[in-house]
Amino acid sequence: MTGHSRDRFAVLAGLCLFGGLFVPAGATAWERRQAIQPESDAASQQAFTAARVDFRNERYDEAIKGFKKAAAQKNGQCADCYTFMAQAYFRLGKLKDAANAQKQAIAVNPENDPQLYNQLGIYLYKEGDKKTLEEAVEAFQRAIDLSKGQVVIAYFNLGHALIKQGKEKEGIKALNSYLEADPRSSNASEARAIIANPRLATVGLAPVFRVRTSGDDLALDQLKGRVVLLDFWATWCGPCREEMPAVKDIWKKYRGDQFVIVGISLDRDRGALNRYLGTEGISWPQVYDGDGFDSKLSRLYGVRAIPHTVLIDHEGVVRAVGLRGGALSSKIGELIKKLPKVERASPAM
Repeated sequence: MTGHSRDRFAVLAGLCLFGGLFVPAGATAWERRQAIQPESDAASQQAFTAARVDFRNERYDEAIKGFKKAAAQKNGQCADCYTFMAQAYFRLGKLKDAANAQKQAIAVNPENDPQLYNQLGIYLYKEGDKKTLEEAVEAFQRAIDLSKGQVVIAYFNLGHALIKQGKEKEGIKALNSYLEADPRSSNASEARAIIANPRLATVGLAPVFRVRTSGDDLALDQLKGRVVLLDFWATWCGPCREEMPAVKDIWKKYRGDQFVIVGISLDRDRGALNRYLGTEGISWPQVYDGDGFDSKLSRLYGVRAIPHTVLIDHEGVVRAVGLRGGALSSKIGELIKKLPKVERASPAM
């Protein structure tokens, strides 16, 4: 093993670039309907519940089998079975299967839920070819029309898709509609950046965040103009500790107004973290919330194994994931050389 991992699945690049993908908290519409259904549906409900447990524990292949079983026991009339099935396929990187399952959910959904169309648009967009991109635009627009603009994230997604089609004017209009509806959302800064520079819609912008570090509030937006290294690690992780001398060398070599490291500790013991930081003389900012792999940034960036690095350029674009040692140091040097002289940031933290 080269690191500590939650599961055997690879991280899906760009998973958090669009909204509406994650399992909502609380009961699903399916579960609410089942509360008033006859006992003959008990077997289907049992299969569905077991599949959701597999899904939450990231056993996606087993979850898909369970959702298929639950759907079959309801004669295919289970929109939520297909919706969760689509999400499981997406987590496995099976985008075409995800889109097909989502289309089944839409076909059997009696409520014509606009969120289903927003999710379908995401899967189609991620497939990346011209035909599915056109379908994605139609799906996002359908979500907006059905909800009368209440599924606000669909404007954000539509803006991305239109700009990727080469329709910058229409894409910027959609992004402006998004900002008008939700100007303080977590994606607002990204929308503004794309409006100013539409090229950013075709690259992988790093998911934005605002967190508490060891002493100060920190937002990714504040670091624009620098090269940023997000280093996910923990004191209990042997490979992370082995890698730490290389990380310290990188900090010593590049620290200044052009580069910053943000450590994201997945420790659950704050005392152990503080002792290690003190012993090792680690001075760059550290994010800690005590939730381990369930921490805010770990979930935001889809981290399931550590050590894990995300390298972000001065425009907020993810340029490398998972690099270590010499390869990581070389890539940082390469990105620093490309920094426009007029975009130097404030002194290092």
